[in-house]
Amino acid sequence: MSDSSGQPWVVMKFGGTSVAGADQWRAIAALVAERRAEGVRVLVVCSALAGVTDQLLALAAGEVDDDSGLSGLRDLHARLAVELGVDPSPWLDAGLETLATALASVSGPRRTAAIVAQGEWFSSQLGAAFLDGPGARAAWVDAREALSVAPEPDPESARAWLVARCDVAGDPALESRWRALDAVLVTQGYVVRGPDGGSALLGRGGSDTSAALMGACLGAARVEIWTDVPGLFTADPRHEPGARLIPELAWEEALEMAAGGARVIHGRSIRASAEAGVPLWIRDLSNPSGQGTRIVADPAPAAAGARAVACQPHMLVLLLQNLDTRQQVGFLAGVFRVISDRGLSVDQVATSETTTTLAIDTRANHLEPEGVAELVAALQPLCSVEAFPGCVGVNLVGRDARLALHGLAGTRAFFQEHRLLMMSHSAADRCVSLLVEAEGAAALARLLHSTLVLGGAPARD
Repeated sequence: MSDSSGQPWVVMKFGGTSVAGADQWRAIAALVAERRAEGVRVLVVCSALAGVTDQLLALAAGEVDDDSGLSGLRDLHARLAVELGVDPSPWLDAGLETLATALASVSGPRRTAAIVAQGEWFSSQLGAAFLDGPGARAAWVDAREALSVAPEPDPESARAWLVARCDVAGDPALESRWRALDAVLVTQGYVVRGPDGGSALLGRGGSDTSAALMGACLGAARVEIWTDVPGLFTADPRHEPGARLIPELAWEEALEMAAGGARVIHGRSIRASAEAGVPLWIRDLSNPSGQGTRIVADPAPAAAGARAVACQPHMLVLLLQNLDTRQQVGFLAGVFRVISDRGLSVDQVATSETTTTLAIDTRANHLEPEGVAELVAALQPLCSVEAFPGCVGVNLVGRDARLALHGLAGTRAFFQEHRLLMMSHSAADRCVSLLVEAEGAAALARLLHSTLVLGGAPARD
C-alpha cells in the first residue's frame, strides 16, 4: 500500500447524462487520472443513468409491468457494460434481485425509496468496475456508510424517505477507513441510510447534495459537479440567448439562485458546502477545459445589484384573509401549525392588516393537488383562503439586490396586464422576488434580465 496519508480529497460528482454512455465514462476515467496525477485522493459520486430514475419511479407506481421493467433495466446496464468491456455478472443480477424484493414489499414512501435507490447502485457498481484496471485501482463504497438521515416530525412521511435531510459534519473515522482502501472510490449519489438501515433519498437532484455532504465528511479540498452545462448563468440560457456565464460567485448568491429556480445545482449542496467550508466547482463534461463556475467564500468583487434572474416554478400562493390579522394573537401561529403538521415548509410570507400571503414550493414538498385541497380545507376555520397553484417566483439575485429596485419602474406596462401576487426582499439583501401567475413569468424574466442584469448591453461569451 502506498503512503497517501497527506493527500487531500477531491469529490467528483457526475450526473445522469454524464454516466449514460461509453464516451462519457472514458472522459470520466481521463479526468480521474488527471486528478490522481495532481496528487489528490478521488471519490467519484454517481447519479443513475439518464432516464433510469424515471423508469424506477414508474415501476414503483405500478405504471410499468415488473417483469418488463426489470428486463429493460437489465438490458440498459448490460449493454453499457459490454461497451465498456466490463463483466456485469458480479453485480447486475444481485442488484436486480434486490430491486425485485423491494417491488414485492408493502407500498409507501419507504418502498419507493428502496426501489429508486437501485438506479445509483447500478451506475456506481458499473463505474467502479470500469475504473478498476491496471492503471488505477478502484473500489465501490456504500454511501449509506457515510450519510444517515436526520430525524423528521413524521418518520413515515414522503418527505422523510424521499426528500431526506442529513447533518453536515466531518467524520475522521470514515475518512481514515476510506483512505486505507488506497483506491479511487466510487459511490452512489442521492442515497442515504434510512432509520431502518435501508435506503432513503435526498430528493431529485440529490446527488449534488450527496457530493457536498461527502466532501464535508472527508474534509475535501473541493467538490466538482460535472454536468452537461458550462456552469451558472445570469439567466436560463435555454430561454434567454443573452445569458452570460458567471465564472465565480459567493455561496450566498449561489444559494439564492438555486432556491430561486436555477436548477444547475441543488441548493442543499451549496448550503452543505458553505457550512463545511468546501468550495464547489461546476464543470461541463463535454468541455473539461472550460472555466465553469466556482462557488467560494470570497469570490472576486462583482458589481452590486441584480446579477442574475432565476425562475422558481411549481409555487402555490395562498391568500389568507382575516379582518383582524395583526391584532389577533396567535393567528399566524395557528396557520403555521396547520402547515407544519403536514410536514410542509414555507418559502415566503408577507402580511398586511387584512391579508397574509404564503408561498409554498409544491415540488420540493411533494404536495400534490389533493394535498393542496386538504391544506386549504384545514386553514378555512382560521380565515378565508384563496389558492393560486402553479405560480412562478421570478427572482433577482445579487449582492445589494435592493439597488435593482429602481429598475422595476420599467415593468409598469407588464403589471398593468398581469397580477403581482407577492413581492419580497430578503433581509440579507441578496434577492428580490416577484411571484406571478405562470403565463406571464417568462416575459417578466426576459424583461428583468434585459433591463436590470444586462442593462441593455449586448451579450458576451
